[in-house]
Order: sequence, then C-alpha cells, then structure tokens
Amino acid sequence: MAALALPAFRPATALTDNQFESRSEFPAASLAALTKPKERAFVVSSRGNTYRIVVTTEPIPAWVEPTISAFIAVQTLPDNWDSYRGKKINRDLMNQSLSVLGSIMGATSPAPSVVPLGDGGLQLEWHRNQQDLEVVFAAEDAPRFFYQNRATGVGQEGFASDFMNLVQLLRGIA
Repeated sequence: MAALALPAFRPATALTDNQFESRSEFPAASLAALTKPKERAFVVSSRGNTYRIVVTTEPIPAWVEPTISAFIAVQTLPDNWDSYRGKKINRDLMNQSLSVLGSIMGATSPAPSVVPLGDGGLQLEWHRNQQDLEVVFAAEDAPRFFYQNRATGVGQEGFASDFMNLVQLLRGIA
C-alpha cells in the first residue's frame, strides 16, 4: 500500500514540466530521523500552475507519477469545462479518492484513468484483460465501485470503502 501526503494542491515554485525532487535528512541528527519515512515530492506543471505533491513510500510505485499528473489535469479544469455546465472538481472528493488509492493500490497495480464528472466528482477507471473496474466519487453520493468481467459476465458493485474487495479486484485486473 502507498501513502500519499497531499498539501491541498497548492502552487509551488516553478520547475520544468514533470520534474520531481527527492529529499532526505543526511547526516541523521537522531535515531528518529533514521526511521522517518522517506519522502519524494513530485512537482508537476499544468495550465500555468505548478503543483507539489509529497509521496511517503519507497520505492515509488510506477502508478504514482501518471496518476498524480492525471489528478492535477482534472483539478485545473475550469467551470463549464465540458460546455454543459460541468463543475470544477471538488477537492474534498479528490482527496477522498487519493486516500482510497493509497489504501488499495500495491506496488505493481496498474495506474487508473482519472475521469472528471460533470457534477464536480471524478471517477477512477481500470479497463484491462476483459475486465472493467470503476470507482465513482460523485458529488452527492457515497463513493461506489462497479466491476464487470466481460469474459465471464460476472459483475459486482458496492461501496468504495470495501477495500479488501477492491484490492482483490485490482489484483485480478493486473
């Protein structure tokens, strides 16, 4: 499982696109510094803004960087982004979805597609190996998941808080 620490998508100092930085404390001032989790800060530019996101896990799973970039891209969408009065993506729902990802994703999990919803929510999607998994964070409803195995016709749905089930479904898709 990965731990994602998000500083509320605040702009940071300008760096070039898709650049990231690592930081650590050397030499260690105390034993506590040696046991502190390593942090890597990703700095991503999108639509004229720069965002800094701190990830506290080592090694960094391959799904983290593309997922962070996708989150930032949908976060920067303006009101009416879809020309049908689509609302800006709700930051609380974005943080909630990142928390779910941190609970269900493993080191080898495939990166989700991050899809904005017109109500200000978002959807995480995986479509692989004739299987579809979608986790929906709608503005007015509790987060839910929908799974379909197109090869067998088996499907299920439930609440996104069912982490154990989501972990198993993701393992099957990978």
